[in-house]
Amino acid sequence: MNEIKEIAAKDFHEEALKLRRDKHLDFLENLIGMDWGETLGVIYYLESTVTKERMVIKISTPDRENPELPSVCDIWKAAGLKEREVYDFFGIRFINHPDMRRLYLRNDWVGYPLRKDDDPTDDRNPLRLDSEPTVDTTVELELNPDGTIQGKENFVFEGNSEIRNNFLSL
Repeated sequence: MNEIKEIAAKDFHEEALKLRRDKHLDFLENLIGMDWGETLGVIYYLESTVTKERMVIKISTPDRENPELPSVCDIWKAAGLKEREVYDFFGIRFINHPDMRRLYLRNDWVGYPLRKDDDPTDDRNPLRLDSEPTVDTTVELELNPDGTIQGKENFVFEGNSEIRNNFLSL
């Protein structure tokens, strides 16, 4: 049976851990960003490879100016890129995500194109044909015990990291 459950954002990470551990919901099928007009949020599609049980989880935030939700990429690794996609298109930042950068759009892109309040007809994002410089750092948002959020800089490539475009080393 598919179950639909709405969880408060502040309780979501702890509840997600329980769902993974107690209900064996070990497979994150997908997560999608949503703009419900008054709130922004995410819908998670989970499944147990043990019991075949499926569950849909909905979380949201009323803060459209600075939307933040807890990351679950430490629980389901597949959430890592999907949360970045949601950030890129909806502007929802995921707390404790180790790599909160844009995934598809340029770093200088203004706005979040899948939000209902985004205006694609303005001149904020002209067509650019030049290459964009590579950014070697990212920001991880950490939740402090006092409830404040602090940005921590992470390096994508450190020191003498070598980037190879081929998969085979000869």
